[in-house]
Amino acid sequence: MPVEKKIKLEHITSPSAYGTKFLDPQQVISQLEIFPGMKVAHFGSGTGYFTFPIAAKVGDTGTVWALDVLEHKIDMIRSSAKTLSLRNVITKRVDLEKANGSGLEENSVDWVVMVNMLYQNDKRSRIIGEAKRILKEAGRILLIDWKASNGSLGPAMSSRITREELLKSIRKNDLGIAQELDISELHFGLILIKGK
Repeated sequence: MPVEKKIKLEHITSPSAYGTKFLDPQQVISQLEIFPGMKVAHFGSGTGYFTFPIAAKVGDTGTVWALDVLEHKIDMIRSSAKTLSLRNVITKRVDLEKANGSGLEENSVDWVVMVNMLYQNDKRSRIIGEAKRILKEAGRILLIDWKASNGSLGPAMSSRITREELLKSIRKNDLGIAQELDISELHFGLILIKGK
């Protein structure tokens, strides 16, 4: 059976590298049922804060698609993946607000990861729908975003997604909530499931 790839990720995923101490990607991902050989799409991948720990967890037999609208972020991930000799990271510039925006095949991935990205988008329900489209049956979505109730740090309160708005998008896309995660005082976390 394939084993999780052991690589040095500290310089890429350390909270200080991102100017925040509120999210620990390795700690979050260690709690998820992501296994070697799985296929994962990271929506709004940024510079790979969550991409690289996921790549380590799925190993050489798995694949992580790092998807972002900003080419310079994709370039940074591509460069870091090369430095770390990770061949299981595929980068792609996409517009997730468009129909079939990821460009991935329907029913093709085990997990979709969305961290701190919905607040930046107007067509949130469409993005969640795209995640559902590419998920295999019983596939899961890790959704982490800024709480709308704590504005001490982070983006403007007006741009954050409320629980009610999020639940409406989840219901519209016929997804179930498998688990609520205790992420931080500033972030909420949900695991959504397709087909339940």
